[in-house]
Amino acid sequence: MVRGPAGAGITSLLDAFVANHSTTVIVVRHDIFLSRVSLVDRVQQMVFPTSEFGWLKQVPKSLVEFVKLTNRRTIVIDDAEIIINERDSVGNIIDDMLKFAMSAAGMQVIFSTRRVPLQNEFCKIKTVQTSDISLSGALTGQNWSDLKAQFCHWSNSRYGLNIRVQDRDQFATTADELEIDRAMSLLEVLYCTELLHDQLPTAMSGARATEDLKWEVQRVLFG
Repeated sequence: MVRGPAGAGITSLLDAFVANHSTTVIVVRHDIFLSRVSLVDRVQQMVFPTSEFGWLKQVPKSLVEFVKLTNRRTIVIDDAEIIINERDSVGNIIDDMLKFAMSAAGMQVIFSTRRVPLQNEFCKIKTVQTSDISLSGALTGQNWSDLKAQFCHWSNSRYGLNIRVQDRDQFATTADELEIDRAMSLLEVLYCTELLHDQLPTAMSGARATEDLKWEVQRVLFG
């Protein structure tokens, strides 16, 4: 189980994992909207798209043989709570995950969720080995510096510029408290501030309020 706050990068992490192991994973998407489809049915449908939903209670032999033949032993589900329908309890999806783990195919399930009841139910599992990965969703000072450098490089390449955000910006000292989902908007503000430096008031160089910077950038851009 992978868990963390919104913007912690969980989806990007799982996407990178799937890209690196594309031949050994089965990805469960959220594009099946029938009200009584179990996780077993969903995986069966991903592997055999023409199969009919059978409200499967066990992992079918055809799916087990497919997994053994192709070595696709890892199921990946992002935002697992989305695939829980109104008739399901969180226990149902955990039970279905255990069916795969305990099947003859010896599969593993990697899923993300922010739903606390699902996290709690997962932590009760005793029958198979489990791992709980928690992402903090916060940037360290070094993470902030690296991300800032990469963002500037990408922006300069994209727009043919040579802008360099100061190494010691006013937010560097509080980077340990910076949530990841705020980072991109903050980087855009800092980049635009450097881009429009000659047009911004001198007094703004010492400003610490993000909203003040945003307002000044917008004022210069739009008048």
